[in-house]
Amino acid sequence: MKEITFIIPCYNYEQFIIENYFRLKKKILSAGIKYKIYYINDGSTDLTIKKLYLIKDKNVKIINNNINLGKSASIIKALKFVKKNFIILIDCDLPYLNYLIKLINELNSNDLVLINRRSPKSKALSSYNFYQLVRRMLGAIIGKFLEIRHKLNVHGDTQSGLKGFKYITDFKYKKFISKYYFLDVEILKMYRKKNLQIKSIPVKYSISKESNIKIFSFKNIKIFFELIKILYKN
Repeated sequence: MKEITFIIPCYNYEQFIIENYFRLKKKILSAGIKYKIYYINDGSTDLTIKKLYLIKDKNVKIINNNINLGKSASIIKALKFVKKNFIILIDCDLPYLNYLIKLINELNSNDLVLINRRSPKSKALSSYNFYQLVRRMLGAIIGKFLEIRHKLNVHGDTQSGLKGFKYITDFKYKKFISKYYFLDVEILKMYRKKNLQIKSIPVKYSISKESNIKIFSFKNIKIFFELIKILYKN
């Protein structure tokens, strides 16, 4: 496999950002993979950007948003620097890191590979608290609408935090709608429309107790209208 570009959006993650960089690099080097890593600091209010600048690695590039633009907008910003080969999107807390090598191996024979928590073969290793349960229910409803409208065939899981895909020239011209959380859906739509090969990986996973998403937030109104645009755009 040729070089892989990792794109990692970050927001207020100063406590673990350096530690997780070394965890990811160890995993990459163990597989003998050539790599580039783009970290995007999305307007963090803590010391995330200062910690990122402490990383001394010629293969690491840092993009700094002076204000919070949103996860999708940050990834789109980094995508403009990628010109070829393979791209992996992973959240800064490195979810499903143990599945990374399997995902990379699947990219040898597939165009897009994603972790799929809603696969019938996936299993949660911990129980849900009330907040997590509400988030799961909302996610299931949104996922169902997306499946009905766009036939993504991923059981409604588009936001798993780890996915990889082969670069296609469409990225040079595509004008994405997403700013917040639905870039994954737009990318899936692109690959489905071109009849490219998509593979989902079932997982055993723990339920995160941390999230920047607040159920009762004015920002959710913007996210809702963004979703409506994506649902009904041809």
